[in-house]
Amino acid sequence: MTLAYSGRFAATAASMDHAQIITFLIIYLSLPLQLHDGELDILSGIFYTCLLPLMALTLSVLWTMQPADFERCMTVTSIVLCLFGISAIAVYGWPEGRTIGGLLHPNLYSAPLLAAFVFSQFRPGMVGIIVRILCFGMIALVSSRYALIGCVIALVLHEMTFDPLSPTKLAVPVIALAAGIVFWPQIAAIIALDDPDRGTSSGFTGRDDLWQLALDAITDSPFGVGFKRAIGNEGGHNGYLKLLVEFGVPGGAVLISLLAYSIVAACIVACSAAGKSRQQHRFDCARFGGMGALYFGAFFQPQVFSLGDAFAVSFMLLLFKPGLTSSQARDPIVAGGRTQLRQR
Repeated sequence: MTLAYSGRFAATAASMDHAQIITFLIIYLSLPLQLHDGELDILSGIFYTCLLPLMALTLSVLWTMQPADFERCMTVTSIVLCLFGISAIAVYGWPEGRTIGGLLHPNLYSAPLLAAFVFSQFRPGMVGIIVRILCFGMIALVSSRYALIGCVIALVLHEMTFDPLSPTKLAVPVIALAAGIVFWPQIAAIIALDDPDRGTSSGFTGRDDLWQLALDAITDSPFGVGFKRAIGNEGGHNGYLKLLVEFGVPGGAVLISLLAYSIVAACIVACSAAGKSRQQHRFDCARFGGMGALYFGAFFQPQVFSLGDAFAVSFMLLLFKPGLTSSQARDPIVAGGRTQLRQR
């Protein structure tokens, strides 16, 4: 990205909205929180903290590609992540209980598949539909409830905002309700409603104990311990709690508020098709649907800001979309081998 789009980094940073800029500022202002424990811990914490905004900015440069190229990028990414799920089963074998080959945890396995489902909605047509069906089916095999619900959220939000009054879509809720009634036993089995180890009595599969560890860590260090400095389960296996643990109650609360603002802003953009091409409107709706899915999944994932895992990288890609400049808004859209000028 640096080599191919080095000239776009400054322009991309300048087109960030206030919520994104404040998020970067909070991350950098958290550097003093790293000044504890050993020197190696301090240096590595400072290094990761400085690298995080740079990675988020690098991901945001993807949005400056031509729409046809960006659509192709999202399509190929969704296919690659879908093939990960297929390859894991081919190599390790059919799920044993809920794990793949007794090795891959279901939530770890389903995170890339949820990302693939989200990215596939940036492209119309049969390829995206096949990817979504395969991803949803593989997630169902391991009964990862947060990912199943996340896929449904992404699909519903996308369809509600992208051409919602289409005659075909008006019949979908009725069909979905009928299918839910007819196949309720199978649905209940997939999401394991009758499993005592995964019901509300278990504290959502033991997560209440993990959340308590995070709350204890927040009580011990209310101003935060610094990015990447939460040890083990101190983050509570909850992305929002980990923000509070790492950036403190003041900084974490502001970050969570900015996340809420960002999804509301994405919803407003997705609900308006005026002055946009159909392709750009699809991008906005797919982004909003993806943010809804990943925001929900963050309650059950260990982190929302990271430098490597599929869930966090997807989260940051959707969150740090830069605003369009006036020149970008006038750029022609290349699709189907011909140039289509924006219609007003």
